[in-house]
Amino acid sequence: MNENNNISTNTVKRTKNKKFNFIDALLIVVAVTVAATLVYVFLPSSFFKKLLSDDTKEVQYTIEFVAVDEEFLNNVQIDNIVYDSVSKSELGKVYSVDYSNPYEELVYDESTNTCVLTSVEGKYNVQVTVTATSQYNEGEGYSVSGTRIAIGEKIYARFPNFVGEGYCIGLTVKEDAQ
Repeated sequence: MNENNNISTNTVKRTKNKKFNFIDALLIVVAVTVAATLVYVFLPSSFFKKLLSDDTKEVQYTIEFVAVDEEFLNNVQIDNIVYDSVSKSELGKVYSVDYSNPYEELVYDESTNTCVLTSVEGKYNVQVTVTATSQYNEGEGYSVSGTRIAIGEKIYARFPNFVGEGYCIGLTVKEDAQ
C-alpha cells in the first residue's frame, strides 16, 4: 500500500514541476507561423499566385485633352513615348492623334433665352490613342507601370513636346493571337 502512495506522489511531483517556458512559447509561435503561411499560400487570392501569373495584356486607350491651344496641336506625334508626369513612369507609345474636334462651350443667348454650344476659336479637343502593355489586377482593373488605366480616370501625361492632363475616354484590350 505504501508503494501505491509513492507512485502517485511521484507522478504528482512530475506534473507540478512542468512549467511553461521560453522553448514552449517558441514552438507555439513557429507552429502558428507555419500554419498561417500555408493558408496564405494556398488561398485563391494568394499574393504568390498573383506574382507567378502572367496577367499582362496589350491595351489601347484614348486620352482626351480639352481646350488645347492651336499652337500646341502638332506637338504630339505618332510613336512618341508617353510618360506619367507625376510618377515619371512610361505609359506607352502614341498610336494615333486626332486634332479635328473643336472645343465647344455652352453660351447663354439672351435674344432666344437659350444655351447654345459654340466653338471657341483657336481651341481644340485632342484625342491621343496610346498602345501599352498593361497588368490586370482583379478588383482594380488595368494598370501601366502602376498607373491605373480606366474609362473616366484622369491621366497626367507628358510627351516630348507637350504636357497635359486629360481623361481616358476609351479602352480596348487586344486579344492574344494564338
